[in-house]
Amino acid sequence: MPPTKSLPCFDAGSDYCPCVLAELGRCIACSMLRGNDTCDCGWSGLCVYDEFLSAGKQAKPGREQITAQVTALTLLERPRDDYKAYLVEMAVPSNMAAWCTLPGSFVLLRPEAAREMFNVPISVMEVSEGGIKVAVECRGPKTTALERALLQHKKVVVTGPFWSGLQGPVHPSTLAQGNTLVVAKGMAQAAVPSIAGYIRCRGGNLKVLAGPGTLGLVFIGDILTRLNVEYEIMPRADDRNLGRISDEISTGRYRFLISAGSKSQHQALLNLLDTVSAAGMQVPRFAWVSHLTMACAEGICGSCLLAGFRGCKARFDESVQVHLLG
Repeated sequence: MPPTKSLPCFDAGSDYCPCVLAELGRCIACSMLRGNDTCDCGWSGLCVYDEFLSAGKQAKPGREQITAQVTALTLLERPRDDYKAYLVEMAVPSNMAAWCTLPGSFVLLRPEAAREMFNVPISVMEVSEGGIKVAVECRGPKTTALERALLQHKKVVVTGPFWSGLQGPVHPSTLAQGNTLVVAKGMAQAAVPSIAGYIRCRGGNLKVLAGPGTLGLVFIGDILTRLNVEYEIMPRADDRNLGRISDEISTGRYRFLISAGSKSQHQALLNLLDTVSAAGMQVPRFAWVSHLTMACAEGICGSCLLAGFRGCKARFDESVQVHLLG
């Protein structure tokens, strides 16, 4: 059964709305397209229901799939050799690149000859004219196949862009309206440059507390310096740096807190916010870089389900935070 509650959809009002979920009666944002008699979407922009009717009850085409040429491949120098990680630059159409500038943007990558089950969701780090830059950690079967394609053929299939990589009740447009603290560790650092660039170019401020995580290194320092972003590299600590993070939050400077890391990091920061709040101090609003499993990123396969919602499209609110470790 489709969920009875509507949540904002990252695709609502975009070139990809209405999507095939509307045809199937499973629209995330519109209760009427799910068969209800009344509207409860709270959507203040384009009406998904009206758009669906105007389109003759037909879904718009999905994301474009293109074969991209790899223009640069840089091996990250990890302290351990148990697996490899790379920075990858590739040429994509300028329109695709332009829509990858939003915080939380990601693409699906797979080898040129592989089936869609080999799709890997990868955060977009940076965008240039006609190109994007990503970071790839090669640990499992899908990323191992992707590594071979990058090294041997210098071509990959790119599908996108998608925008649900930054989750929580914080709309990107509000991030420039106050100070933001970002806690980034491991491979999730890759999502931070697009967040930082978006905030800085709109006059907002942020500070990044970065740690090596299981990857073993911090690889976004040069980009943050170029963006004039204040950052601090945190050493490994028995308390997972929660004491340092608590000190920063307790200054009361921050309106938003973004967690870019593992599930356990997300939960630890939520617990920390509860502790700070219980002490009578004001706490920032929380958002997190998504760790959900995805294959199609179009809400069809169901691998991204969280609390009954399709996490590749739905923007989660505070009520879903309890399910972060689900």
